[in-house]
Amino acid sequence: MQFIFQIAVCSLSLLANISYSASLNSAPEESSIKWYQQGEKAIQKARLSAKEAAKNSDASAKNIILFVGDGMGISTITAARIYAGQMQGKPGEENILFFEKFPYLALAKTYNTNQQTPDSAGTMTAMMTGMKTKAGIIGVGQDMIRTNCSSITGNTLTTALEHAEQIGMSTGVVSTARLTHATPAATYAHVPERNFEDDRDISIMTNATGCKDIAAQLIDLKDRYGDGLEVALGGGRKNFIRRVHGAGPENGGMGESEDGRDLTTEWLAHYPNSAYVWNQAQFDAINPGSTEHLLGLFNMSHMEYEEDRLNDTVGEPSLSALAASHGERTRGLVVPRRRRAVVLSES
Repeated sequence: MQFIFQIAVCSLSLLANISYSASLNSAPEESSIKWYQQGEKAIQKARLSAKEAAKNSDASAKNIILFVGDGMGISTITAARIYAGQMQGKPGEENILFFEKFPYLALAKTYNTNQQTPDSAGTMTAMMTGMKTKAGIIGVGQDMIRTNCSSITGNTLTTALEHAEQIGMSTGVVSTARLTHATPAATYAHVPERNFEDDRDISIMTNATGCKDIAAQLIDLKDRYGDGLEVALGGGRKNFIRRVHGAGPENGGMGESEDGRDLTTEWLAHYPNSAYVWNQAQFDAINPGSTEHLLGLFNMSHMEYEEDRLNDTVGEPSLSALAASHGERTRGLVVPRRRRAVVLSES
C-alpha cells in the first residue's frame, strides 16, 4: 500500500512539473540574436550619453530626488522584475524595471555599527549624513547611548536636507509611512531612540531632559534650518494632534499627544501661506500656486497599501500623487524664489 502511495505522489509531482513547464513554454521562444541587438543598443545609448555629457559638462542638476524603497533588497527587486514581466505575458526574468535603465547604477553595503542586520533608523541616517551609526538611533553618531537623552549634545549629525535648507533650497518629505517613522524622520530629526515619535513616548523615560520628540522637530525645523519643509506628506496624524477624548472622525480622530500642543495648528501659525490637510478631498482642493508650506497627514498611523487604498472611506492620495504634489509646488511660487529642490519619497 505504501508503494502504491509513493507512485501516486510521484505521478502527481510529475504532472505538476509538466504543467509548470508547459506554462513557461507557452511564452514565445527568444531568438539568440536578441542578445546581440540588446548589446548594440546599450553601446549606442552609452555613446549618446557620453556625447550629451560632453556638451553639458558645465551643467548641474536642478533638483535632487531620493526615492527609498524601504527594505527593498536584491531579492525583492528580483521578484518585482519577474512578476512585472509575467504580467506582460512574458517569462519574466528578461524584464527590466524602469530604474534598472538609469545611466548609473550601484550597490551599497548596509549595516549598522553595532549589528550586521541593520534597521532603517541607522541606515537612513547613513544615507542622509554619510555617517554610519547604531541601530535604533536617528540623526546622531555612533557614540550616542540609545534612549539616553543626556548624551545627545555633541553627537548630532547634519542631514543633507538640513544642508539644503541652509543654502536656500526647497525641501520636502513624502512617505506612505508615518512621517515620524525612522526613514522619513532621519531627514530632519535627531533622537537617541527611533520610537520617540511624540511627546508621550518621551514622557515615560526616567531621564527625558535634552530630547524633543520627532513630530515636534518636524514642525520646528524652521527654527533650526532655513524656512523649514515646503512639503511634508504621509501618515502618522496621531503623533501631531492632542489626546482629546471624543474627537470624532470629522476632526481626524483622537491623537496621542499629551503635552497640550496641537502641532497641526502650530504648523499653520509657524509658516506663512501654509495649509494642513488630512483627507483626499482636502488634498485635491489645495491650490499649489498659493500654498508655500503644505502638511498632509492622511492616516493615524501608516498609510494604506496601494491594494487597500481605494477601500479607505475617508480617502488617501497615492504615493505618485503625493510626489507630484511636491513637483507642482517647486514649479509654483517656490521656484522663482529658491530655484532648486531636495525631496525624499519613501514607499
